[in-house]
Amino acid sequence: MGDAKPGLRAAVIAIIYARVSDDDKRQRRSVGEQEQECQQDAADQAWTVARVFVDNDRSASRYARKQREEYAKLLDYLATEHVDVLILWESSRGGRELEGWAGLLNLCRRRRVRIHVVTHRRTYDLENPRDWRTLAEDGVDSAYESEKTRERILRSVRGKAASGQPHGKLLYGYRRTYDDRGNFIAQVIHDEHAEVVREAARRVASGEPCRSIALDFNARGIPTPRGGAKGWTLSQIGRMLQNPGYIAKRVHLGKIVGDAKWPAILDAETYAVCRSILTDPRRKTQRDTAVRHLLSGPALCDVCDSRMRVQKNRTHYAYVCAERFCVSVKTTVLEQFVVAVLMARLSRPDALDLLNPEREVGSRQQAGEEAKRKRERLDEWYAAAARDEITPAGLAAIERTLLAEIEDAERRAERVDVPPLVRDLVGPDVEQKWERLTIGQQREVVSLLLELRVGKTYRGARSLDPARLGNSRWRGDLQTWAERGLVEAP
Repeated sequence: MGDAKPGLRAAVIAIIYARVSDDDKRQRRSVGEQEQECQQDAADQAWTVARVFVDNDRSASRYARKQREEYAKLLDYLATEHVDVLILWESSRGGRELEGWAGLLNLCRRRRVRIHVVTHRRTYDLENPRDWRTLAEDGVDSAYESEKTRERILRSVRGKAASGQPHGKLLYGYRRTYDDRGNFIAQVIHDEHAEVVREAARRVASGEPCRSIALDFNARGIPTPRGGAKGWTLSQIGRMLQNPGYIAKRVHLGKIVGDAKWPAILDAETYAVCRSILTDPRRKTQRDTAVRHLLSGPALCDVCDSRMRVQKNRTHYAYVCAERFCVSVKTTVLEQFVVAVLMARLSRPDALDLLNPEREVGSRQQAGEEAKRKRERLDEWYAAAARDEITPAGLAAIERTLLAEIEDAERRAERVDVPPLVRDLVGPDVEQKWERLTIGQQREVVSLLLELRVGKTYRGARSLDPARLGNSRWRGDLQTWAERGLVEAP
């Protein structure tokens, strides 16, 4: 400025920053409109605009998920280049997060950069304490408004959840209908996609591995929910079939909060069976493909609790302890014994009663009633919050507690009486039905019904001593096979 000729003013260098949080809703001026008004003010003041920085569809609150790339460049420019004036359409365009806004003010003050706010029709000199305070208070107001906006959004989301309305990404298998003005009407079933969900559920419930289903879907060219190029995966199938939305349950923050206002694609029993199978921790170490041996997965070493795998032992194949080789037993001998025990149990006239004790039915009914009572109680708290009789923070604390209790009760109330794969086997012709199952389905039946534990040989015989299976038990049974008298005690 000292080099300017006498009687002439040095050019005032200005830069512009424009930002809008959501360009789709157009609740604020678009970045183009903001820039135009900023440029007009610069022209009116005879300022030279050296650079324009624009962040479109970028929030500036502390809850923002996207980075403001242009804002970061703006800060670098202010710190390294000569700038006289920073032009903003309004103060909140610079930031709605208090710490970041204060940092911008401090940077401009250190670099002696004035801030011009178009909507204020005023240029602020940050070396003037009153000007600095005015903009600092604007930052507090913007941050406060951001907090209020978030609370309104969360209240709306909670309200939609409580009333069963959809929110967020569309669940695969459904489509949404809108009126002529673009207002949401309903979420309804997408027939083609829904049939994919139902097919996957039927196949998982019948004991088919998720990976083979995914491979089949990819071979048939069925599009994935998000249209990914990699196609279906076993984890994608598993996640899909564990989503309560398919039985018309509304989920909020990972918890079921009530019935949804859309039709169910899956029936409750099929969903419960799939969820029971897919959440079984025993499945996590099993490979879904190339199932060749019936018990390589269900069988455990009774000495060290590790799984047993098949390997060749001189002249024959044997199940051996995978970790320490504590035990070994010939595959055909163990499989024949286990299958014989299963067939004997499933051929009995009272097989279903044995698999589904009446006391379990009663406990499920009680759990269902408990979940219903707690949900009604939660609805009362929602109504109280709507009447401003309880603070949002108080409602959030109550909601957290009750939703956890409701989820626990509903989990206990789930109707997984007898999985269809097992139920269809029961009867006098169980052996013929067993032979028609794939090896994967047979192994699923074993996993569903048995906790199979193989102990060491005690008598030195090459054939299987049934006492080695004495610590095995039927799933859900508190007594072992030895205690039941099925085999002798080891």
